[in-house]
Amino acid sequence: MESSSLQQAMMEMRASFVSQMVEFQRSLEQATPSTTVTALAADFSNFKKFILGSLSNLQRQADLLHQQCDRLEMQGRRKMLLVHGVAEAQGEDTSAAVLKLASEHLRIPLSTDAISRSHRMGRPSKAKSRPILIKFCSLTDRDKFWFAKTALKGTGITVSEFLTKPRHDTFLEARKRVGISKCWTRNGIIVVTAADGSHHRITSLAELNVVVPSTTLPAGHQIPAPTPNVGVGQDAANTRSKRKK
Repeated sequence: MESSSLQQAMMEMRASFVSQMVEFQRSLEQATPSTTVTALAADFSNFKKFILGSLSNLQRQADLLHQQCDRLEMQGRRKMLLVHGVAEAQGEDTSAAVLKLASEHLRIPLSTDAISRSHRMGRPSKAKSRPILIKFCSLTDRDKFWFAKTALKGTGITVSEFLTKPRHDTFLEARKRVGISKCWTRNGIIVVTAADGSHHRITSLAELNVVVPSTTLPAGHQIPAPTPNVGVGQDAANTRSKRKK
């Protein structure tokens, strides 16, 4: 069972147990008081504490497992980046397209040996081109490409990190809560600017809820609509250029 499925099963189990215990407790309260009922109520209370404690421990273990899997998956994506907005052509060579982008727009020298592999992500669409996933052979070349991305401002092309789904979802939610210019990603970590101007490094929705509760939004702030396929982190410079598209 995947960690996310385990988490879901635990949450459903806990909700079911709490619901049944509430119903049972209501029945006890409506019963005629007696020594037997009093003893039963005490046993029920002890049993309830034990089960809830056990479920909490299991939930913590499931959360820990989920976090460890997420960290390992993100570590495996360290050398990967996504490029959005590159025109798509039949029978194209995506690596050649990336190298051309690096040469003509980013002004960084990259050889064919710098790219381990590349391909389009998602299903073909006539409406828009699919992002290109690139895996570089070295972190050095990956970082050169990443830090040169500001040169793409105004071109309609953006570069983002290839985040795991939990981090991707957290990043999109952070953009809703604080605005596009106040959150970005760096090496798989989501950086969020809180209302007091402080920066916080987070990786999960639970951590985001601590920094910026879902009910807290800046005065006059309008929630931007999520952008399809953005998914995967991008820093403030690229997000600002994306808004101009």
